[in-house]
Amino acid sequence: MKRSSGMNTKVNGRLWTLCGVALILVGAVAVNLIVNRDKAADADSVQASAQTGQPAAAAQKGFFESFRMERDETREQEIAYIDTIIVQGADAETMADAQQQKLAIVDAMEKEMTIESLLRAKGFADAAVTLNAGAVNVVLQAETLSPEQVAQVLDIIVRETGEKTDNIKITTAQ
Repeated sequence: MKRSSGMNTKVNGRLWTLCGVALILVGAVAVNLIVNRDKAADADSVQASAQTGQPAAAAQKGFFESFRMERDETREQEIAYIDTIIVQGADAETMADAQQQKLAIVDAMEKEMTIESLLRAKGFADAAVTLNAGAVNVVLQAETLSPEQVAQVLDIIVRETGEKTDNIKITTAQ
């Protein structure tokens, strides 16, 4: 009897870990859907601003603000899911894994904010940065980027993240 009780605890711990990972995956899918929806909405707002005579910069500013707000909301949900796993008192391995995931999210948030601030300090009107395992995506508010600007952006990202330049994607919001 004691042996099966220990196995049930192990199975329950693994089940909670699996549920936590599944919830994080759902959060990542939601972010992807939101970002893609925002790109379509941003294109619609740029088209509408062209028809109404409103400057495209105002439409772009809205893109960056809504992007950051939705990214922050998604991160808060991910942290809440992880906190739920921690509060429910899973086994030590699951708790350690959940805390490690939470620290990774907080670290990514700090790096994203730092990179966005540094890019604005270098003269870019606005920037949105997302960090994922092995990938950095940067959207800059600019019509085009010169090779010098691209090098400047890459330098900041590599310095702050340690990521290889092959894993960094830089685009502009037009």
